Amino acid sequence: MRLVDRHPEVDLERLLQSFVPPPRYQSATFATYRPDPRYPSQTLAKERLRRWIKDRPRGFLRPRLPGPQGIYLDGGFGVGKTHLLVAAYWEAPGPKAFLTFEELTYTLGLMGLREGARRFATLRYLFLDEFELDDPGNAQMITHFLALTMDRGLRVATTSNTPPGALGEGRFNAEQFKHQIQSLARRFAVERIEGEDFRHRDPDRFPEPLSDCRLLALYREDPRRKTLDAFPELLAHLRALHPIRYRYLLDGVEAVYLKGLEAIPDQNDALRFVHFVDQVYNLGVDLRASGVPLKEVFPETYRHGAFAKKYGRALSRLAELLG
Repeated sequence: MRLVDRHPEVDLERLLQSFVPPPRYQSATFATYRPDPRYPSQTLAKERLRRWIKDRPRGFLRPRLPGPQGIYLDGGFGVGKTHLLVAAYWEAPGPKAFLTFEELTYTLGLMGLREGARRFATLRYLFLDEFELDDPGNAQMITHFLALTMDRGLRVATTSNTPPGALGEGRFNAEQFKHQIQSLARRFAVERIEGEDFRHRDPDRFPEPLSDCRLLALYREDPRRKTLDAFPELLAHLRALHPIRYRYLLDGVEAVYLKGLEAIPDQNDALRFVHFVDQVYNLGVDLRASGVPLKEVFPETYRHGAFAKKYGRALSRLAELLG
């Protein structure tokens, strides 16, 4: 089976119903979050977020919910921001939705800003993972979207996409977030979460991809529902699909095999592959690959450019998937 032979269509109602935490985070609850006692901010963030979703209207004549309308979780990689966001989703009353910033931008691009705002405004809670501080254009669009929906009562919790090793820079990201959402900033309370990456993985060390022979041998031996694609053909296929469809490429797939990883010469293709990796990771699909070392897939100019955080996240996830 090949991914390039799949041409999934998007059903709008099915899409809207699919905005729930991905399979990787099914067990992420407040009970399973283990704060590091060395960093009290982790316990504080957990308690405040849990209290925020349990807010209730203050009496018959005061229908507005107490506390801030929005919560922004700020901190480095691996301190549990997404875990807490998912935990809040499970306990929050519906109707509600959970999706990444990138998924929201693609959805609004598909539906249109006004129609998207109309539909999301019917929710009580929106949980938005990885607000993209490095993309001012999309941030401006989402800010407009949030203004339209929060004016109608939508409560929003979101996380930042602070890069690894940025411990102590949280306050700068929080200020950048507030600057980008401008007039909405007063509606958000910032919860800073300090700590170390729980994975304790060297961000500069990556597993080596397999040889082609080893990849093909593993593919033949694998009894699961799996796909095998040449990397250049996959990139061409992703180019022909709207990114919101990538998740549906993986319907029923348990393992993805990619033959011949190589440097991606076009940044648009590179960003498409980043979104594909996000979907593989979040859906809990196994990944095997042959080809060049991971650091060579995204040219250095990309990894230190405007979308450095996206590539850093993708490399971290690829390392975990292939490790």
